[in-house]
Amino acid sequence: MRRLLLTLAVGLMMAVRSKADNYFTASLTAEEQALYDKGATMELFDPRDHSRHYVDHISATRNGKTGKTVKLEDPEPILCFVFGMEDAEPARSEGRSMAESRYTPSEAEQFLFAEGWDKYHDRFFTRAYVQEGMDAYTAARKK
Repeated sequence: MRRLLLTLAVGLMMAVRSKADNYFTASLTAEEQALYDKGATMELFDPRDHSRHYVDHISATRNGKTGKTVKLEDPEPILCFVFGMEDAEPARSEGRSMAESRYTPSEAEQFLFAEGWDKYHDRFFTRAYVQEGMDAYTAARKK
């Protein structure tokens, strides 16, 4: 029985992981896939920009204590994923719909979280989805 449960748990974890990989890696080039596999990724929240991914190089960092900027000699490439308008609009639409259907704030947040997690399987993107949806929900409730 333990072996069966363990087999089912591992299978489920692999299915969840492959779904997340499919969303983020469906259209990656060989260079982007290598960066993704290496874990050299960064997520950006910019709902006014288009949802996309691209390779960038971080050329400088800022010291948190002194505020001084330090240029990097040989910047490594990094794969950037942008939570943009194509990701934000469905969340906003759901938020407005739930406000019209008189969901409580707690119900709306739980629903948005479940929907975001099902779509992305990523903490950052799920949280961004919830934030955009709840902002639209709150604005719709005020009207």
